[in-house]
Amino acid sequence: MRCFIALEVAQEVKSQCRILISMLKGMGFHAKWVEEENLHMTLFFLGDISNNQIEKTSDMLKEIHVKPFHLFINKLGYFQKYSKPTTIWLGLKKSDPLQQLYSTMKMKLKGIYQQPFGNKFIPHLTLGRLKSFPVDWKEKIETIQVEMVEFGDIVLSLKSSTLTKTGPIYNALETVVI
Repeated sequence: MRCFIALEVAQEVKSQCRILISMLKGMGFHAKWVEEENLHMTLFFLGDISNNQIEKTSDMLKEIHVKPFHLFINKLGYFQKYSKPTTIWLGLKKSDPLQQLYSTMKMKLKGIYQQPFGNKFIPHLTLGRLKSFPVDWKEKIETIQVEMVEFGDIVLSLKSSTLTKTGPIYNALETVVI
């Protein structure tokens, strides 16, 4: 089963995403926009994993104990290839507790899957994968001010992902509130 581990987002963040996507559309950005119900922050993409690995990963999530912490969205960003934007995303304010959580999970996943996970961690929520964009795309993105909004409760979720012609369908296999 194709799976990933994500952080769920609060309704306030989803509302901010909806506003930003509307602004981007109005500026001439065309993309496969992420549906509001599918918004999340991927921590680790696991790929196709077995039922045994799903069970071990679920157990690992249940065993994570960290002090509750706060996360805030605070910027609009993008990934690019050959000087052209490919993905527009909403970024999170730097957070040492999130980095520590990520590092702890990375070490535990290496033990479960016997392979390294993650290279560079850029905490973000994908808003859309671009199909076309205005010529002055970079200037337009840089003019957008993002209201700082709290991410909400820290909720980890192991999700399955089924790819369809109309987009992915996500199903929560395990959910843990920190």
